[in-house]
Amino acid sequence: MRTETAGAGEAGEDGCTGPGAADTALPAPHPAMRRAFPGGGRATLGLIAPLESFSGDVPTMEGHLARVRAAEEAGFASFWLRDVPLLVPGQGDGGQLFDPWVYLGALATATSRITLGTASTVLPLRHPVHVAKAAASVDLLSGGRMLLGLAVGDRPGEVPAFGPAAANPAGRLPDSWAYLRHLTGGTVTTGHSSPLGELAPGTGMVPGPVFGRLPLLMTGRGGRTIEWVAEHADGWLYSALAPEIQRANTARWRRLTGESGAPGSKPYAQAGYLVLDEDPRSAPRPLPQGWAMGREPLLDLFKTYEAGGVDQLMVNLRLNSRPVDEVLAELAEYVLPLFPTPGIRPTPGLRPAPELHI
Repeated sequence: MRTETAGAGEAGEDGCTGPGAADTALPAPHPAMRRAFPGGGRATLGLIAPLESFSGDVPTMEGHLARVRAAEEAGFASFWLRDVPLLVPGQGDGGQLFDPWVYLGALATATSRITLGTASTVLPLRHPVHVAKAAASVDLLSGGRMLLGLAVGDRPGEVPAFGPAAANPAGRLPDSWAYLRHLTGGTVTTGHSSPLGELAPGTGMVPGPVFGRLPLLMTGRGGRTIEWVAEHADGWLYSALAPEIQRANTARWRRLTGESGAPGSKPYAQAGYLVLDEDPRSAPRPLPQGWAMGREPLLDLFKTYEAGGVDQLMVNLRLNSRPVDEVLAELAEYVLPLFPTPGIRPTPGLRPAPELHI
């Protein structure tokens, strides 16, 4: 599953603090972060693109915008896009087919409440100036709903296509992160010097983030230590773990960043494939990087994750054999009420809007 790369088996590297000063906490409260990650022992549900059940590597994307609109009306907290520039044989599917920034522009105008994020942008393969400009533009178009998930990628077959500068994605991450943070920090630039470029004093970027600073979330570890992630990121997105491993992972994160919901704390989200069986009592069975079962054991499992400190459960529905609209409707009726999004009153039922055809 490409959440770039939220991998349970990813090894950290010895202490790298990266260039520049440590990041400070987001100005509180940030509305998009509060909606996606309310904290205080409450988890929300997010969806990962594509919202489609399909076999093979490439989705059709038919009815997709309408389905996202319906998911927003049902009360899902977040919708996350993936960064898949190239389809490499044997290294995963084609994501949501469209370039994430182009598609986020469409989503920003087609939706009004659901938070929009990347899970994740492969930062070392893109110049931070371009990422900053695109993300700040989506943030403005969406009214401040943009959450920028970042990672080093998990498809080595893509890297050679971007030339020698991208040959060491993990090594390039700290410089890229610092540059991006400088551009999206919401303050007048005093200049920035980086191996990736030079910003003269007074040179800045427009538009700026709607709420002062754009949230930057790490997916996986990016070849860094957890201490580096806790110091520099505004939150941590990770892949599906067994509850006992997840609880240990979250406990370590809380020791570094504070208890969920406390002032200055940083959220922890968990992403995975979800295959929801038609039989609501169907027992759990193994699924790499995800969960496969009926809704009743799923509710128990997700409540266990919530009690273990997970702030959002992000699900990718592409592996279902059932039509995804059926799965979304079941989640909306039986699961969402136990994981409500703050400030959202869900609309009963979940039907795609017929006027939108993409």
